[in-house]
Amino acid sequence: MTNSTAPNGASTSAGPPPATAAEAWLASAHPSPDTVRRDWDGENLLALVPLGRRFDAVRLHEHLVHHVAGTSDRDAVNSWLGFTLSCGPVIHDPKRRCYYALVPPGTAKGWRGPAKAKECLGEGFYLGVPRVGLTEPGLIVQRSYWAVPVTRPEWLCKTHEVLSLVEVCRYATDDGEDR
Repeated sequence: MTNSTAPNGASTSAGPPPATAAEAWLASAHPSPDTVRRDWDGENLLALVPLGRRFDAVRLHEHLVHHVAGTSDRDAVNSWLGFTLSCGPVIHDPKRRCYYALVPPGTAKGWRGPAKAKECLGEGFYLGVPRVGLTEPGLIVQRSYWAVPVTRPEWLCKTHEVLSLVEVCRYATDDGEDR
């Protein structure tokens, strides 16, 4: 659709900007989307969102991700995760030392990864979801942020790619344990 008021006949999209659409989609995972928006505007810039409706999450332990990525440099790890998971959204929680790859809803029910109850979280669990656009931890308080930003509604990590990463992480240590 062309906006006739745009300079020099430039085209404009009729839909909301991608960040706004992604925000609305994330908030819609909660029974009260306004609660999510209010929490994102709060001090922590984080909202607890129930899993299982719009997405599930696979927990990846930080030390194993860093080991497999070959670095603990935040920017390098984030780029590596983006490449490895086809730019699917990933949240990093530095306080709990975990990454959470967002995967399609229902993934937890059929999860075939090792230690399934511990790694894939779905219905009945809540995840701290940072405000869209928050891509760095806090300077003083380490807060969750988007290691790989959510870019548009329903764009999630591919389950088979996350499962492959989980398997590689599982075997990244000598004893095969993911501590």
